[in-house]
Amino acid sequence: MAGERIVFVDDEEQIRKLLSTWLSRHGYEVTLANDGWEALKAIRAKMPDLVITDVNMPNMNGFELTRRLRADHRTARIPVVMLSARKQADDVLTGYAEGADEYIPKPVEMAVLSAKIEVLVKRFRAIHGETTTKRGGNVILFVHGKGGVGCTTLAVNSAVALAATTIYRVTLLDLNLEFGNVPMLMNLAPDRTLADLAEEAHTELDDATFERYLTQDRSGVKVLAGCDTPERAELVTVPAVQQAIDHLQMQSDYVVIDAPASFSQQVLAALDVADAVIIVTAAHLPSLKATKETLDVLEKLSYPRERSVLVVNRTSGSGVEMDQIARFFNRKPDIVVPFTPACDDAADRGRPLTVLHPDSAAAKVMRDLAAQIAVAAPSGR
Repeated sequence: MAGERIVFVDDEEQIRKLLSTWLSRHGYEVTLANDGWEALKAIRAKMPDLVITDVNMPNMNGFELTRRLRADHRTARIPVVMLSARKQADDVLTGYAEGADEYIPKPVEMAVLSAKIEVLVKRFRAIHGETTTKRGGNVILFVHGKGGVGCTTLAVNSAVALAATTIYRVTLLDLNLEFGNVPMLMNLAPDRTLADLAEEAHTELDDATFERYLTQDRSGVKVLAGCDTPERAELVTVPAVQQAIDHLQMQSDYVVIDAPASFSQQVLAALDVADAVIIVTAAHLPSLKATKETLDVLEKLSYPRERSVLVVNRTSGSGVEMDQIARFFNRKPDIVVPFTPACDDAADRGRPLTVLHPDSAAAKVMRDLAAQIAVAAPSGR
């Protein structure tokens, strides 16, 4: 292998010179940094294929550098090799806990380091290369700028409507980590959640093990719940979300993701691979304002407008008129879900509206939304 970019950070000049010379002779493009701050700037300026970091450094040590890389959706997948004279079990375990892929004691055996680098770079290249090609099922991300607009209801019903065609394999990921309602709206009580998956920290998660975290609804939709209690939400890291989406894509034609009213790093990780974004708003001014800000963020992130679907969900019998909403957004809503009290009945009974009241006007429009999703992000099946 040659030409891969490595960021090497160490506060000892002699070690930087020795190791960078060795890496360059083996065909790697090397960027040097004195501490974690310099490394972080270099990494954000140009994405490397691998980071090699010392542990003990001034300003920002290797643990903190790795922690920050793993917390950012843009850098969470970069392989990290830690080098350290600290060889105690606690130190090694801390390195792995912070997200290091390998922990190599000093003095470094170059043959060992070479083998580790080659394996990690190959793995990163395989994953990173797949971000530009299709890895599996389409990811459909439901977002909203303000709570109470029925985003979860639409995500659940769209997933069920897609599965009802019997053509598509559909999975549903609940990224409302603190207060998710996807399982409740489907009358499910999952034994395992994404928080459990993250806590167990499987380095290599096989399909059979991952399947145990999914709960299948009678509609055929498989659900991965976010958390069972709000305090466990912090366990769900960016890498855990990325790993979960990877597995869901491999076994699905559509992965429907219900996001909270935020652009957290976990949501941004989902946005990175989203084939379509469904923006849900209510026909009331506070929600419309928040939705406009959501659309502005998507534009700043350069998300293609043609892959977004704007949905107005009339959550009450009143609200702003449609022509005013169109002028407010400078675009016509793609879908307008009419108000129906049956939505509350469906929620209270724990079943999707499209199943419980399939002939209602709102259910028909929700099926139209599912059809529009299939058009916006057609399955390759």
